[in-house]
Amino acid sequence: NLKEKIGFFRGLTLLPAALSSRKNPGKETLEEQVPPEAYQRWLVLKQRYIGRGRSIEKQRPLFAAQKLWEKAVKRNGLSFDSVVSKVVTKTAKQHDVPMVSATVVIDIGDPRQAIRDFANDDLDDLTCFTQTLDRLETDLVSMRERANAWATGDIEALRALPFEDQNRACADAVLQAGVARKRGLDDLRQRVGRAWMEAAEKALAQNRVTFAILPMGELLKSDGYLAALRQRGYEVEEP
Repeated sequence: NLKEKIGFFRGLTLLPAALSSRKNPGKETLEEQVPPEAYQRWLVLKQRYIGRGRSIEKQRPLFAAQKLWEKAVKRNGLSFDSVVSKVVTKTAKQHDVPMVSATVVIDIGDPRQAIRDFANDDLDDLTCFTQTLDRLETDLVSMRERANAWATGDIEALRALPFEDQNRACADAVLQAGVARKRGLDDLRQRVGRAWMEAAEKALAQNRVTFAILPMGELLKSDGYLAALRQRGYEVEEP
């Protein structure tokens, strides 16, 4: 949640600035921003999943990698849609079950200035870029296998198919940027974790039955939410 509310009209006036933040502040091309070896790998994957478009070559490595990732996932019959949350939300509403979202309020000050600052700030996003290329070159088959394992509830198969999530490196590139650190966003991931844990413990204390939704990756991590609950003395029964 943003502390400052942005109306529809004001959002439209911010849109051009938001779009410009995707471009390299020094107007360098992608070829000038990444090592030659990484750029050659990019060209192969770009041709396969995006085509010959030139505008993406002016974007920062972070946003170029994100676009490539989205196109590749879609082309391989996969999706980012949260199927479970839609079903759970609909069912909860039908039966008047109260729903609670763990939220973190962020005060970024003037949104217009924040976007300008971000557009002119440097990002350490090479790791994000190269890890995205790595996953697209080596992990697409395993991604489908993980999707099928998730769909059938095969926990052992999911544990046996580990992967290096480039999304964390991409998020860190933004959260560790100067504009984000100046606004106190560099610990946002930890704040989100604390907010979820507080909401979960409150619900467990107040309700006879509580149901929560989390990404499967968060549940299987050795230092994820289930591990944190165990550390706090809760008994966790896994499927």
